[in-house]
Amino acid sequence: MTRPTVPPVRRLGADTRIANVVRAAGAGGATVRVVPAGDDKAETLRLFAEVLRFPAYFGHNLDALADSLGDLAAATEGAWTLVWDGARFLRSADPDVFEAITDILTDLAQTHPGMHVVIVER
Repeated sequence: MTRPTVPPVRRLGADTRIANVVRAAGAGGATVRVVPAGDDKAETLRLFAEVLRFPAYFGHNLDALADSLGDLAAATEGAWTLVWDGARFLRSADPDVFEAITDILTDLAQTHPGMHVVIVER
């Protein structure tokens, strides 16, 4: 019996229960990291840095986010899932930043086969 293929990036809506997302993502032993979205770009970048323990020299801009996430993805062995939770408000408040971060996460998931991304817009 083969397991269904999980797409590298999934977007889930407002009715999503985060506990179910984490449980499903961690099935089979995958590491799951949940990063809450902030109310704006600065808070969102701070939360990524804090939760994922980026180095102190993290630049708090989108290029630094892409670089730091790339370093993390390259250093992480095995399957893992990054859940970006609560992104609906940021999508409404600053759609350009939301799309830029979504693009960064999508590029990373496509580049690193062991990485999956779940964007929860609740």
